Amino acid sequence: MLDSLRKQQKLIVYIVSIAFIVGLAGTGGYFGIRSLIEGTLFSGQFLAKVNGSKISLADFNKKIQEVTERYQQQGQQVDERMQSQIQYSAWDELVNEALWNQQVKKNHIKVTEAEIKNAMENDIPQEIMQNQNLQTNGVFDKAKYFNALNNIPEFKLQLYDYMKTYLPRKKVQDKIKAEAKINADSLKAEYVKDTDSVTGKAIWFDFNRADSVYVPDADVKKYYEANKDKEFKKGPASKIKYVGWDIKPSDQDYNDVKLDIDDIYTRLTKKGENFTQLALDYSEDPGSAKQGGSLGSFGKGQMVPEFDAVAFKMKVGEISKPFKTQFGWHIVRVDSILSTKPGEEKVAASHILFSVKTSDATKNQLQQKAQDAAKLIKRKGIDKAAKELKLDVTTSPWLAHDKESMETIGQNPALFQFMKKKKAGSVSDVIKLSAGGQDKFIVAQVTDNAKTYYEDFEAKKLQIKYDLEKQKKVANVKAKAEEFIKRVPKENYFRAAEAEGWKIIDLAGHKNKAYIPTVNAISEEFSKAALALKSGEYSGLVTTKEGPFVIFAEKRDKPDLKAFAKDKAKQDELRKRLEDAAFNRWWQQLRKDAKIIDNRYKYGY
Repeated sequence: MLDSLRKQQKLIVYIVSIAFIVGLAGTGGYFGIRSLIEGTLFSGQFLAKVNGSKISLADFNKKIQEVTERYQQQGQQVDERMQSQIQYSAWDELVNEALWNQQVKKNHIKVTEAEIKNAMENDIPQEIMQNQNLQTNGVFDKAKYFNALNNIPEFKLQLYDYMKTYLPRKKVQDKIKAEAKINADSLKAEYVKDTDSVTGKAIWFDFNRADSVYVPDADVKKYYEANKDKEFKKGPASKIKYVGWDIKPSDQDYNDVKLDIDDIYTRLTKKGENFTQLALDYSEDPGSAKQGGSLGSFGKGQMVPEFDAVAFKMKVGEISKPFKTQFGWHIVRVDSILSTKPGEEKVAASHILFSVKTSDATKNQLQQKAQDAAKLIKRKGIDKAAKELKLDVTTSPWLAHDKESMETIGQNPALFQFMKKKKAGSVSDVIKLSAGGQDKFIVAQVTDNAKTYYEDFEAKKLQIKYDLEKQKKVANVKAKAEEFIKRVPKENYFRAAEAEGWKIIDLAGHKNKAYIPTVNAISEEFSKAALALKSGEYSGLVTTKEGPFVIFAEKRDKPDLKAFAKDKAKQDELRKRLEDAAFNRWWQQLRKDAKIIDNRYKYGY
């Protein structure tokens, strides 16, 4: 048992540590020269700062290794495609650790050896308690736990280190929760929110069923101008232009792999080796390789064009010469032809894939091209430089300084910090950008900075037009709804509404500010009217911006405050929920307010 536990103890403590960090928060390289960078070129510099606390390249690489090992020990396959996710996780953990350490110091938190010892004996993490080697008949066995603790020094040391980190952070968490000052009134309000509900039905006079309406462009423009300052004035923000180079395999990268696929082709055609076995042994398509290369059946147009061009010209049993697609080099064998009818062609086939990765040499060449372009852009501006280099220029919309996820671009801390801090005309360093599933190097230039700006009318025109049309449709439908309730007796409301094509919505325990099923919207007017009803009661016509409703309360559940006053378990449950929510808000604000200098892009991340 101890030998088995020894193998798992490192993973257990990893999982426990990360579970705590994430829970409290509410929450390898491509240049081939990182060791050189770490040891010489950027010696003494830093990868990042979090509120002044430095994160070194060595810290980041160590954390990447930790995260990689954690994935591997959990049985996950770590390949090139996962590197971005691993690097993001490592970065996020390092930022969290820096913030935690700062808060522990700020709040003068200390733990004693006695507290650590007590926690190791009595505050045993669930992940450890759930380890089968520490259970008897499926139940945690404390005797086995102490036996492991006393006989596996590495396990004891790692658990000690974990508690040494865990306990100060737990004290910070407890302090923040106490400062939330959750009192009897807070608990009562949360209980009311939880238990005040209505079950029944509603008729939605859906505005989408209204007659067609027309909103002239002049009315759209008039609305924009009238509401310009209230709805469309934004800021601060920046605009950028950028040029890019896709990080993808070069012809040389394909040629290097071609030698390997040619060898497999020779073994198939000259030596007569078994296709299925070679696919099992060598194919790098994880899905089909396990099936001996079988792709099953597929129709024309389901595969990439290069694949179709080969597969649908072959005879049964024929083996293709190696050919390339965006995925790498393929050898295809057609197993059967299921249909040759024009427009309905279908075959079953197998393939062997040798994927082609972008080499360090290719990435270095692309990096150099980007660096050279950056120098040219600084001299001539991005438009002239792009024309000279025959590159396409991408122009961003206004990018708000308070949104880290940039419209049309996504999240990229280096680019975000650059455009937020630099003046118009500034040119960025080379930045790695991942967008639309494609990594690329980019060089950007700030074209405009503004403390305030107005959203472009043309960009908002369709949304305004839709909203104005919706308002007219809601008004039209309201007239029909008013006619309906005058004409139809209450007891026939739902039968008549269904016959006339209006939407019937089932309400199951609808609470204040809950989504309305089918409508997929929240309406305070709807909730207020629904919760004002008694069991068996119909509402009048409830007007909302989503259209009119009639609500029937089949059953009304109201809070039993007398019972709640005696229910200690429920009070504790709600207190924990509110305290956790308060802590999460505090943590999110802490992350938002953190002053982070992120230089990862300078090191090739």
